[in-house]
Amino acid sequence: MKSFTETFWNGKYYLAVTAGILLGMSYPPFPFPFLMFPAFVLLIRLASLAESGRETAFYTYISFVIWNTIATYWLSFATVAGGISAILANAAIMTLPFLLVRYFVKSGLHPLAMAVSVASAWTIYEFLHYRWDLAWPWLSAANAFSNSVLLVQYIAYTGSLGITFWIVFTSALIYYFLATWKNQVLSYTLAAMFLPIIISLVIYYTYTDKPDKSIEVVIVQPNHDSYLELSGFSNTFDPLVEMLDLSETKISGATRLVLWPENALLSNVHENRPRSNDMYILNRVREWGVPLITGAALYRYYEPGYEPPVYRTYNDSQRFNIYNAAVKFDTDGSISSYGKGKLVPIVERIPFVEQLQHIPVPGVDWAGISGFGRGQETTVFKIDDTFLPAVICYDSVFPDWVRRFVKQGSGVITVITNDGWWGNTSGHIQHYDFARLRAIENRRAVIRSANNGISGMILSNGDVHSKTVYWTRDVLAIDVPVYSHLTFYTRYGDLIGYFCMLGLIPGFISRKKS
Repeated sequence: MKSFTETFWNGKYYLAVTAGILLGMSYPPFPFPFLMFPAFVLLIRLASLAESGRETAFYTYISFVIWNTIATYWLSFATVAGGISAILANAAIMTLPFLLVRYFVKSGLHPLAMAVSVASAWTIYEFLHYRWDLAWPWLSAANAFSNSVLLVQYIAYTGSLGITFWIVFTSALIYYFLATWKNQVLSYTLAAMFLPIIISLVIYYTYTDKPDKSIEVVIVQPNHDSYLELSGFSNTFDPLVEMLDLSETKISGATRLVLWPENALLSNVHENRPRSNDMYILNRVREWGVPLITGAALYRYYEPGYEPPVYRTYNDSQRFNIYNAAVKFDTDGSISSYGKGKLVPIVERIPFVEQLQHIPVPGVDWAGISGFGRGQETTVFKIDDTFLPAVICYDSVFPDWVRRFVKQGSGVITVITNDGWWGNTSGHIQHYDFARLRAIENRRAVIRSANNGISGMILSNGDVHSKTVYWTRDVLAIDVPVYSHLTFYTRYGDLIGYFCMLGLIPGFISRKKS
């Protein structure tokens, strides 16, 4: 009679379900990031047992649906159909690298070469998944370690993909050891597990925080209910006055910036065509002598020949797009803006609409249903002699996108977001926690203004400086450190993604020979 261990180790459904549960529980708010390792061991075991690529996809799909459901169930709070569709679609995409994993596990490679090839397959998947219209980096394996900043300080050199590679590389060696019980493989495994941790601890405890200067920023958390029309107000002016008055309670002679969250303005902003609410803001800003950055819907108009590939038209002549934007109201009366570059697929923009618009479908106006315009530039705002971005919500989970703002001169990482669409779920907790990785990667303080929370500041080593309580109205005045030094990751980006393409070579060569 087979033992339970033998039954489990050879039971594909057992492995699939258990792996999915472990993956889900490795994510915030669960404090168990190391569950990533046994989860990937079980997934690799699944790939080794599968008799075909189709079978690999089938069983790993079960795991990935469970993982997506546990970690991102909250997507359904914004839209049930959209949330379920996102979970099922992303899980399907996740199965693709395991077709390669199965190929490499069965290749007869040396354990180190096998581990490199397996880790490269998954790391390349994440690297590419950041860079297309269906991008969903929320479930990067690295994000499981967002609250274990002592252990991942090396991402100032590798970026978050370095964590991903470490997890899968080590898991592949653990699997190989369990399959062979060779002492040499155990030595490789222990080195792979603990050497990065030791390096990270050394970096953490020897890191010297030396900002160039600091600036005082007033961060507002208005706590408006996004599900109510006009957030429950009868007009767009009353909530504006409320937020201005709330900001004023913390403004001092040292304040250099007031920061409001995504969608804070309920009235639209029309580029180069200020309206009454805009003029009222500018008057208050002049009185303060302090600029304001806020989230708003921005209408951007184009002259013929200067429009982007996808644009809307009004009265068959006026060309424009609507952007989920950050808008700066300055003390000199000027208004500048940044259009969000990383848009949530389907929810904010139809994927591949640039290509789809060339397909004539009766009754379908592709530009009209395209969603928000896609920002193309990493715009930074100047506050006195300090530069900073206003990264908007989903932008902040893209490591390479955020580092571009820093490389362009940002001394602080500024995030504005509205996490109220998800209710009091783990969504807003994860979003705050993931920003800790952006702080380490770029050695910048991260300040966040969130409509309902969590607002606050994260230090350049990933430690939490301050955080508000979710679903409360609050305002903070924070002395924010400003830096100019660029990390290796900030300078060179996701080099590990390119190196992993080379990491696939041993697996293919060995398989071809066999």
